[in-house]
Amino acid sequence: MSKIKLPKETASFWHQTADVPNFPQLKENLSVDVAVVGGGISGIMTAYELAKTSKSVALFEARELLNGTTGFTTAKLSAQHNLLFNELIERYDKETAHLYYQANMQGIDIIKNLADKHAIDCDLKKQDAYVYTQDKSQKGNIEKEAKAYDQLEIDGELTQNLPVDIEIDSAVVMHEQYEFHPVAFLVGIINQLEEMGVQIYEQTLINDIKDGNPVKLTTSSEYTVDAGQAIVATKYPVHDPEEMYTSKFQPEISFAIACEIDKPFPGGMYINCNSPKRTFRAMRANGKEYLLAGGESHPVGDGKSDQERYESILKFAEEYFSVKEVVAHWSANDLITKDKIPMVGKIHPDEENVFVITGFSKWGLANAAISAELISDLLSNNDNHYSEIFDPHREIPDATSLVEKEGSTDYDASIHKKKVEELEKGEALIIEENDDKTGVYKDSEGTLHQLDTTCTHLGCGVEWNDGDKTWDCPCHGSRFKATGEVVAGPATEPLKKVT
Repeated sequence: MSKIKLPKETASFWHQTADVPNFPQLKENLSVDVAVVGGGISGIMTAYELAKTSKSVALFEARELLNGTTGFTTAKLSAQHNLLFNELIERYDKETAHLYYQANMQGIDIIKNLADKHAIDCDLKKQDAYVYTQDKSQKGNIEKEAKAYDQLEIDGELTQNLPVDIEIDSAVVMHEQYEFHPVAFLVGIINQLEEMGVQIYEQTLINDIKDGNPVKLTTSSEYTVDAGQAIVATKYPVHDPEEMYTSKFQPEISFAIACEIDKPFPGGMYINCNSPKRTFRAMRANGKEYLLAGGESHPVGDGKSDQERYESILKFAEEYFSVKEVVAHWSANDLITKDKIPMVGKIHPDEENVFVITGFSKWGLANAAISAELISDLLSNNDNHYSEIFDPHREIPDATSLVEKEGSTDYDASIHKKKVEELEKGEALIIEENDDKTGVYKDSEGTLHQLDTTCTHLGCGVEWNDGDKTWDCPCHGSRFKATGEVVAGPATEPLKKVT
């Protein structure tokens, strides 16, 4: 057992080291050229691109800006999305794989140029990106990826060594990649949105969108929005006509810790290609360097202990680095598409004025930047050579061979064996009686909270996440506080209380 302890509460390092401005709730009916729904990187970047076209733009966030997946990323600004390019060649062809690489490199350039243009201090640094394995059985997958780099003329190669002191079997490196502070960068873009006249509203839940001329957006309050066009840029689409998107994604959760370390980090960004997942890089804030270590990716609600997953990441960090203290720990939920390419375009073939950006499959930074440009072109009826590969309604063929599916190690989570009377403060469990399931949580005051575990989105059963103290939906990624309030959608209503 480590002598180093995790902080009592989960919090994102990016939020701890940047000040995000607050904005008012919508308190009047509104009419704009474009309504953008979602206050993460895809919504903010899209609002920026559209404001450049002299359109009137309003940005809506159901809770607070940057409090979704964007604020909880590992912030690798990279076209290297683990072992992907050999898979894309096999699933599609070389042209499609190269287009996806090109799209991400262009997305990196967009963010670099904006940081430079607006003098945004966001710790943007060029790094080499590595995918490595310590497992000899994965060597063939690494070699296939290196061959794909050669075929696609990607700047990178096969290697047997890393700059960090970790013994590996093999790795593939991609050069000319970047890391940055995503929240600091986006605060700079938010400042630009204000100067460009974009109207920004927080605590404004959009709970219904009807296509038309204009598009009608209904909020959870009495106010409505008319827009010429609407962009749904939430993690899972808050507007899902005919429930088209319910089967398009696999929700996954991953974890990260920020550590003070004794020795300077040698540079580079790293992720392994097998389980349990491990990823790490350096971060800097207020003149100090920190280690970000993460991983433990797994499907949401697999019934195992997420607290133990945090502790497993800490054990890894202590094994390879001189960890002094853990200053933050957090998790991120992502939606994984079958081909790991985002879905950007018309939300439904029959809806002319409603568009979607979703399905970033854990790599949403460069992808969000290029998606914003793509959406801007689509709204203006301009050609964009990425429109087909990002099309939400594309046919996705099977790949002939896939690398190992991400998962995590097995855990013996004793929390699931407890009885209600044995719960400690901060613990929860699920009890079942007559086919009804009730989630029971004991808060810091010792009060028990009993909740119906039926997700208020589409009725799946939520599972307890003991690491983040949340109820998580394994079907579509909704998250609820221990006491039932919505943390992240697509659910808009809290879990029902059981009396």
